[in-house]
Amino acid sequence: MTNWRGPGESGRTAAQRLHIRAWRDPRLLLGLLLVLGATILGARLAAASDDTVEYWSVRAAVAPGDAVSPDALQATRVRLSSATKGNYLRTDEEFAAPLEELVWAHGVPAGSLVDKSSLVRRSATSRSQLPLSVAEGAAPADLDRGDLVDVWVGPGPGDEPAGKARLVLESVRVIESGDDAAARAGSLAQTVLVDVDKTQLRGSIVSTVAAGHVTLVRVS
Repeated sequence: MTNWRGPGESGRTAAQRLHIRAWRDPRLLLGLLLVLGATILGARLAAASDDTVEYWSVRAAVAPGDAVSPDALQATRVRLSSATKGNYLRTDEEFAAPLEELVWAHGVPAGSLVDKSSLVRRSATSRSQLPLSVAEGAAPADLDRGDLVDVWVGPGPGDEPAGKARLVLESVRVIESGDDAAARAGSLAQTVLVDVDKTQLRGSIVSTVAAGHVTLVRVS
């Protein structure tokens, strides 16, 4: 005959099973380690596959001879081929000189990457700004910065009316159109700044545009 000892032993076993902490379950710990490992591996693979590099680009279009302003530059991440990536300026590279000594060698459209040849020292540039006094109606009404124009000069006041207009500058870029300033001043003429190469500024051209009647014909 077996003596009944009461629920003591079986009761303690059941209680122990009910109070096992879930976070001590080896299967749960293994699952957490697998998830963590997969997350770290995925992050590393994603970082390794991102071979984009930060380059400088321009926020708004710039014209030849403009000073290089920090506000005009922005960082842009792009992926370039090995054949072209050396042509553009990375954000971790040094400029050829302090920004206040640099100017734009040529025009750069908004959003374009900054190629290294587009930035030159102010003293090294071969560009000049030529002011033109343009009478009302002698230029497109919507003439704007960045437009390319041909500069024609005809007889000025007091000249022989039979004189013919002649082309003195071809496809020069407008740096500044002074129509707003002229309107405020009540003037019938505006001063238009155009970008020219110094080799184009022969004395005869300067005197011709200063004395004659200037007409601007937009070509682009």
